[in-house]
Amino acid sequence: MFNVSIIVPVYKSEQYLANCLDSLAKQTLEHVEVIVVIDGSPDNSAVIAGNYCLQYPERFRKIVLEQNVGVSVARNIAMQSAQGEYIGFVDSDDYVEANMFELMFSEALNTNADVVSCQMRSFETHASLIEYHNIPTKEYYEDTFVTNKLFRRVYLLSKQINFYSNVIFEDEPFAYTARFSTENLAEVNQVLYNYRMSPEGLCRGENHGRFNLYDKQLMLARFLADMDRRGAIDKHADELLQCLANHALSALYYHISVIDLVGFFSFIDHLVGKYRLLARCTDTGEEYKVSRYLKFRGSATRIILLAYWVKARQAQQQLLDYIQPMGLSTQGAKS
Repeated sequence: MFNVSIIVPVYKSEQYLANCLDSLAKQTLEHVEVIVVIDGSPDNSAVIAGNYCLQYPERFRKIVLEQNVGVSVARNIAMQSAQGEYIGFVDSDDYVEANMFELMFSEALNTNADVVSCQMRSFETHASLIEYHNIPTKEYYEDTFVTNKLFRRVYLLSKQINFYSNVIFEDEPFAYTARFSTENLAEVNQVLYNYRMSPEGLCRGENHGRFNLYDKQLMLARFLADMDRRGAIDKHADELLQCLANHALSALYYHISVIDLVGFFSFIDHLVGKYRLLARCTDTGEEYKVSRYLKFRGSATRIILLAYWVKARQAQQQLLDYIQPMGLSTQGAKS
């Protein structure tokens, strides 16, 4: 039996796949299986994964899907065949530190945790320079990743926790549901996961703003309905309101029209009202995102003015980013 099963869904990532699988081949935890799911990828990813299966037959195996089913279904398929006591997820364009799964599995054993998380950082490559930034995961609404976590396999099975199919932003409901369904949580306070910021990413392109907004609505509606079905809303109303408030305020930074923005705020208001989150919350005033959302909700004029203020701040920051490398001050730019 393996200590950890690591699931890697792969689609059109041949450029980065070897770097990812190298980091998994170097894991210091001995009893690890890496399940590489080739999700109908039309490139050479299957060949690359096959080479690792030949070189490390005791560690790597692959599942080849003829049709592209999406990352959620690919992960769910791999979970059905996973043999590890715990399950981890790694994206095929990212990489992990060599001791990541040893440290996290050790913490899981020491604390008998159902879910263990670690710190993570993003990175971008500029010519020969790699730039790293720590990703904040302190608040519930910030730590929406599954790739910086280990999940006890029998716990996921007992709680029937799977990825939603045909939905992007699939990590968030899985991570929330897994954490809300247990008290046995632990954390390794080290940066162990490296998340690639790719301009080609499904959720990150500038032209995807409006479609991302609709996908978020679909995900959030399904997630809240799932929480209601599980009887978890009363206990986690505060965290759920923080989650929704964060989504509403994050939409201010999307490349969308003010009509779409006001519509999204109205959708968030609908979920807050439908599940009576304000009445169920123990404290709605002190958390910053919640208080900010409550200040602007219900007023299209306030939301639009806030959106223009955010856009002005973004433009100012872009100007500063342009000027500062030239050695000019903001005063010099104005004179």
